Amino acid sequence: MSLKKYIAEIDSLGAVSETALYTPLATHIFSKILHYSPKHYAINKYGAKGTPDVRLFSGEDNSEWIVCEVKLADDDLRRESNRRRIWKDQVLQRGYIRAETFYVLLCAPRTFYICDLNGEVLEGVHIEDSELLEVNSGARLPATDPNLRHFLDRVTFEASLERPQYERFRRGELPGGYIPLTPETIENLQETFNFALRKLRTYCSQQFELLKQEYAQAGAQLAEFERRLEGAGSDEKPRKKILARIYRLKRKHALVLQLFGVDYPQFKHDQTYAGTEKEEHFEDIFITNTAYVALSRLFFVRICEDAGLTTRKISHQGPGIWQRFVQHIKKRYQDLIEVAFKDVAHIYPQLFETTVFDWYGAGNRELDDILERILFRLNAFSFKDVNRDLLGSIYQYFRPETERKRLGEYYTAEEMVDYALPQTGIANPTALLQSAILMLRHIDERSAADNVETAMLTGFEEGNVRTRDIGGTAKTAEFADAIIQKIR
Repeated sequence: MSLKKYIAEIDSLGAVSETALYTPLATHIFSKILHYSPKHYAINKYGAKGTPDVRLFSGEDNSEWIVCEVKLADDDLRRESNRRRIWKDQVLQRGYIRAETFYVLLCAPRTFYICDLNGEVLEGVHIEDSELLEVNSGARLPATDPNLRHFLDRVTFEASLERPQYERFRRGELPGGYIPLTPETIENLQETFNFALRKLRTYCSQQFELLKQEYAQAGAQLAEFERRLEGAGSDEKPRKKILARIYRLKRKHALVLQLFGVDYPQFKHDQTYAGTEKEEHFEDIFITNTAYVALSRLFFVRICEDAGLTTRKISHQGPGIWQRFVQHIKKRYQDLIEVAFKDVAHIYPQLFETTVFDWYGAGNRELDDILERILFRLNAFSFKDVNRDLLGSIYQYFRPETERKRLGEYYTAEEMVDYALPQTGIANPTALLQSAILMLRHIDERSAADNVETAMLTGFEEGNVRTRDIGGTAKTAEFADAIIQKIR
């Protein structure tokens, strides 16, 4: 029995160190009772900073769906005040929760707590002599492997295969924004970007090849009908039949005829000026740009949602509202995303204009699955309190300079930032005011310059109206209005 072996081993070890608990936990609890194979867990043997003690990977997609914090003393977890301190100072402060995390498992020698991402205990188990105590219900069962597995059922390997995190996200029951965006968490966001781009590029590459084959077949069929049409001469009856079949064929294959007859050739023509020559390079750049444009739009919607510029559609309760609104397309994220794009297009029209990169959207269930995984990860972040520098840094991570040079300049960081911040109302206009003051002095309007500067400095001293990036809650317009009132 693995539980008995585990208890015997930790008793023989004594209170040595937290790291000494890792191996018994992994060998007896995670492997034997929860059924994780060694490739589905990782132990932080050497105490790497910012890395959880143990990470458990989902059998469904190998994501880091559970992070574990191990303590040497059971009272560190059983006492709520201690547990809250550990949650704040270690789990949160050290950034253990990632975009793909769903549970946090707190472990001590005889204590196991399954927590949600807010630190609330969902299930708790104490090993007491020959019994197991479930702390929430008070239920007691003999200390056996099946009973411990029953109490910890949420975090078993088999549970990971059922994708509970995506089901909760789909129903709109998964709160988001639990990772505030800061210079320290940008790396976490970059991992999400990399994941999204990798998935989208793979999908687009596969679809591109399939559509290319469809185009070749459609082209051959059209050529055959054109030959028949020519052979029909001036006989109207067969000509009408052949023309009708040509029109039907063109409608059926409209996407590939547009893509390979117009859009892709246009892209290749434009890209030639950037020095691209080989066909495989054209395809790589075209597919990569398609993925970047798709993710740019998704990311922009998320910023607008957190800034209150649109209702939530792809985060928090949004997917759940969509599920209740429609009947037969509940899992079609492409339709939900199309609505979200249309709702924010007025904020940044250029980003949502029809382009040669829009071909990927006529997808299938595979694309819906990819979009769900991307949206689930973006849901983890809070974009509510970002300033220009931070948002600019995000876009630099999103699309490094070397990649922009290789792929061409579509939707640069500066464009994104300058469109987003004035609309979200979180930009601090101080720099603009200072520029205006300098301009007024340059044209010898010193009195006006002094008035503006005095009003601005007085506003800072009073501290009644501050934008978010300097510790307040005011929007850009409110800050500007306060300065205007003081000038008057």
